[in-house]
Amino acid sequence: MKAISEAWFCHIEVTNHCNMNCLYCSRHSRHIRPDQRFHMSLEKISLALDSLKDFPGRIGIIGGEPMLHPEFEEVCTLIKSKYPRQRMGLWTIGGKRFDSIKGLIDSTFGMVAHNPHDAEQRKVCRHQPITVAINDVVQDAELKKRLIDDCWVQRTWCPTIGDKGGFFCEVAYALDTIFDGPGGFPVEPGWWKRTPDQFKDQVDRWCGKCGMPVPIPREKLEQRREKFSPGLLKEFREKGLPGIDDVEVFDGTLTRERIEENAKSWYPGNYRGDRQEDGKNCEGRGSTIFGRN
Repeated sequence: MKAISEAWFCHIEVTNHCNMNCLYCSRHSRHIRPDQRFHMSLEKISLALDSLKDFPGRIGIIGGEPMLHPEFEEVCTLIKSKYPRQRMGLWTIGGKRFDSIKGLIDSTFGMVAHNPHDAEQRKVCRHQPITVAINDVVQDAELKKRLIDDCWVQRTWCPTIGDKGGFFCEVAYALDTIFDGPGGFPVEPGWWKRTPDQFKDQVDRWCGKCGMPVPIPREKLEQRREKFSPGLLKEFREKGLPGIDDVEVFDGTLTRERIEENAKSWYPGNYRGDRQEDGKNCEGRGSTIFGRN
């Protein structure tokens, strides 16, 4: 794994409310209980922005859907008081709200990642089965550790500040939310300087419950039934999480041979299959541990 400071962006999740219900959302949006939903306060957003003053990468505003934050205009004003637009990015599904405040967005964010997950996108875009937990399906302890250490999410996506603190990985943050975890690092200047040995507690706590490191085929967004590994499904039920009434149980385990074969054509980071081919995906193959890049 790489240090948090090496990430190209660090995200601030200003809200986990979303008007979509996407298959295998990296934020587990369809599985968040109502009592776990939040809008981050302006005070916390200000502290999060300040904590990243010397962060070498850029800063992303993300959700949920960020524009659902009831004070989104004030969030933009706050950002502009602290950072130039070239430093900032926005992750959004767009829509009428986006169009109505496009001037404000353009003056605040130098980059906008517009990902609508609309009907056309759902026909071709594929997501990694995040709910097939590596603890359930990979029995070889040494191989499991290597897959987690090589996880494409940690390698190519973003650390995140949420309402409960700072996390080395956006999915670890989402798991801490739905499992009522202990929270992340205190959001203070330099929290992002932590190295892999310093965030090992988050790795040990959450990575085993995640399906992102597992080389298995992705599924189109139009598929509505999530695959769940049995152990993780049991934990979701015990936590009273929503969205698990109609799921497909992924029973059994994966051999090393099957994992290595799957890895040959595995591009899980290319969730935007509507605009780029797997082989041209800038995030590369999902796995680098079998002698191929």
